[in-house]
Parts: sequence; C-alpha cells; structure tokens
Amino acid sequence: MSVKSIKAVIIEDEKEDMHLMESLLKSHQQIEIVARANDIENGVAVISLNKPDLIFLDINLYGRLSFEIIDVIQNSPLNPKVIFTTAYDNYMNKAFKYAAFDYLLKPIDRSELQETIDRYLKNIDQVDLKKSYERFNEVKKKLIFNTTEGFEIIKPSSIVYLGTVKGQSYTEFFMENGTTIVVTKGIGEIEPLLSEPNFVKIHRSYILNLNYLKKINRIRGICYLESATSRYTIPISKEKIKQLKQQL
Repeated sequence: MSVKSIKAVIIEDEKEDMHLMESLLKSHQQIEIVARANDIENGVAVISLNKPDLIFLDINLYGRLSFEIIDVIQNSPLNPKVIFTTAYDNYMNKAFKYAAFDYLLKPIDRSELQETIDRYLKNIDQVDLKKSYERFNEVKKKLIFNTTEGFEIIKPSSIVYLGTVKGQSYTEFFMENGTTIVVTKGIGEIEPLLSEPNFVKIHRSYILNLNYLKKINRIRGICYLESATSRYTIPISKEKIKQLKQQL
C-alpha cells in the first residue's frame, strides 16, 4: 500500500542547515516540503497556512527558543509531528526523548534522519500527538545539565539558589532537599534558561529563587534563604537590594 504524500515544513535560521535538510529530504519521495521559515513569527505563519504533517524545527532561532511555536501549535486544532534539530547535544536531549519527540543533532546524519522518518511512518496512525505535547510541557518545566559524572535533571522550582564554584567555571545548585549539584556550565550560560520571574541575579556569582527568600539584612548586605531542610546566607549589593524591593 502506497503512503500518502507527507507535507513537511522546515524552520531553520541557518541557510546551510536549511539547504542540507532540503537535500537530505529529496531522497524521501513521500515527503513534500511545502514551506520554509527562519524565525518564530514566519514559522507560526507557514504552519497555520500549510497545516503540515511534519515539522523540522531548529531549537534556537536567532537567539529565541522555538518552544514558542510549540505553544501555538498546542493551542490550535493542528496536530503535526515535530522533529527538533540542534547543534548542542547537552540541551534537553534526554527530555525530548522522554517526551516522545524526535531529536536530531546537527550536522544532520543521513542514516539518523532515515531512522527518524521510518519511525514516523511506522507510527503515523498510532501516536497520540496531543498527549505528546502534554508530556512535553511537563518535561519543559525541567532542565538537564551535564555534570562531571553524567547529567542531572533539575526541576527549577526545587532550586533554592545557585552560585559560581570558586576558582572554576562551574555552577553549584543548592536544592530544597539540602543537596547540592555541580554542573559544568557557567552561571552566565544558565541564567537565560531560568525564565521564571522568581529567579533573580543578585550578584555576579549568585542567582536566588524568591520563593525561598526569608529576609534581607540591608546593613550587612546579606540575603537569608530557607527551605524545608536548610538555611543559607548569600551576599547582595545595596543596588540589588533596591531593585529586589521594587520587584517584590
């Protein structure tokens, strides 16, 4: 039995990567590329207009995360399958797999793309994509970071605060259960990933979760944090105290 034509959209901000994906998909006669886009707004537009079965979606589009597109799709009658692409293998890789979304690492490997498309064709009628979106939204609330021993899945709401490891480019997370986790990323790289408004950078070396803030000593320049198991004190500048008061 022949497979019907599968409408695909490619959303990618790098021209070379766009051309590579187009070239690789030419060998799959059942897939028809109906549109292309290179940013969030145009991506939403071509998806709404063309109603594709399959979307090849770059995670980072001109510095913005393409999750915004997923949010739009989720709240529409459209029900495509999404295959994420990225040049970074340490960013939510396991999370996407857990959420039943496919994930390809750049530069795209022909055999891996073939396996992904075969898996899509095999499950085209069985996969409940709306449930996949629901699982994705749950996973999206978590972060995955490399550690010296492997990787850690971290729920942002359980972070009391994080600080730079002295003398190193690593960051230490202080968790609500009293444990600490050292990840192999600098605090500057982590800050953009903590998108919730309750995370505030109070020092070049510290970011705190306002949900655990108990009091501030303005004279000594100290924040007091408290979880169910532990208490912490971290420094804060006078300028940051003013900003924090306004925010609160």
